[in-house]
Amino acid sequence: MADLTEGNISRQIIRLAFPLLIGNIIQQFYNTINMMIVGRYVGENAFAAVGVSGSVMNFFIAVIIGLCVGFSILYANSYGAKDYDKLRKTIFMPAAIGLGMTVVLSLTGFIFVKEILYAIKTPEPLFNEGVIYLRIIFAGMIFCVFYNLNASILQAIGKTNIMLFVLLISMACNLLLNYTFVAIFRMGVMGAALATISSQATSAAMCIFYIRKFVPRLKLTKADMVWDKKIFSTSFKFGFTSSLQQSSLYFGKLLVQSAINALGTAAVMAYTADILIEQLLLAFGDSGAAAIAVFVAQNYGHNEAERVKNGLTNGMRLMVTTGVILSTLLFIIKPFVLSLLISVENIQVTELALRYLSIMCIFYPLSFIANSFQGYFRGIGRIHFAFIATFSQIIIRVILIHNLTAHMHLTAVPISTGIGWIAMLAIQTASFYKIKNSGTKDNLTA
Repeated sequence: MADLTEGNISRQIIRLAFPLLIGNIIQQFYNTINMMIVGRYVGENAFAAVGVSGSVMNFFIAVIIGLCVGFSILYANSYGAKDYDKLRKTIFMPAAIGLGMTVVLSLTGFIFVKEILYAIKTPEPLFNEGVIYLRIIFAGMIFCVFYNLNASILQAIGKTNIMLFVLLISMACNLLLNYTFVAIFRMGVMGAALATISSQATSAAMCIFYIRKFVPRLKLTKADMVWDKKIFSTSFKFGFTSSLQQSSLYFGKLLVQSAINALGTAAVMAYTADILIEQLLLAFGDSGAAAIAVFVAQNYGHNEAERVKNGLTNGMRLMVTTGVILSTLLFIIKPFVLSLLISVENIQVTELALRYLSIMCIFYPLSFIANSFQGYFRGIGRIHFAFIATFSQIIIRVILIHNLTAHMHLTAVPISTGIGWIAMLAIQTASFYKIKNSGTKDNLTA
């Protein structure tokens, strides 16, 4: 297991972030390839339907991921303090919370999927395929929580390289199944959904096997699987707040998607292509934020105040440099990248997509700075600051988009997003100095 309480700070953050980054990049590439398979072998309506359905799916999955992100901070803090007995007990209680929440989410999504798609103004040609895709995803969501619970444990103890290996195997499985179901068996969006839940089941099984086989300190015994009111309360507080943060972000994306859906199929197709590219770029920032959070949490648990401070400083320096380089590169090659997703004959969709990315490339570096702060807040247990910043950004973004799309069409989205990120950074900066001036230390076990 990786001890981050000593050694070169920048090197450790990079070592943590690199496997997460590679995994996120490959994840986005594989999402893009999967979408290309759907678009080529099923049709453009299926491509757009999976794009719309993906917004709904990501919202529900974000609730699960948010829970596990909150839990991972508690795991990392206990590991940094070298309290393995407490770490094992902390693993059990969040698992119970996560499984219970997933059952509720799965049933809710499966039963009300049509109402959800109506609520976000899904175009009629995309509706039926969206229902099929989402019902299969909801039916298999239990695999998603098993994977994320175990992946959060591996991340908290610094085993991001194992997470990368698991991800590579599961994605190879997904691509193979997706091509088989969609291109060979012609199962349409049903095949794409079945491939997705199959890969999640594979990921969960591999994580569970690794922890039980190679990390014996974390193997639960009957003594660990007991009700602990204090651990339950702390786990629920961290998991719930983190889940609110993650889910509010994706709920905001759903509201944005509803505004775009109202603009017609061309706008939906352009936005779907842009988001695939954007998610690839922002994967760098997400990986950096996760690495900073784990580094800070372990050192916070070990009472290494100076390393916590330097973790944010060094991490932010790395993130800003990366954000500027990637944004510049994307601005230059965006026509080529979009040509891989959109037919060159579809001039209207291409022009909309190019205009979106041209504006967003100006603002992307801001998200990298914001992610640095978010990782820091999570790591020191001030997860509510991370939520407040995220929620405020979403409110501003959604209000602006719904008021500007009638006049600015799809261009309203990048402009509104940029303004939201500026506001988010202002809130994060104020929160950072509030913490700095207070001079107090949160107790993650309280």
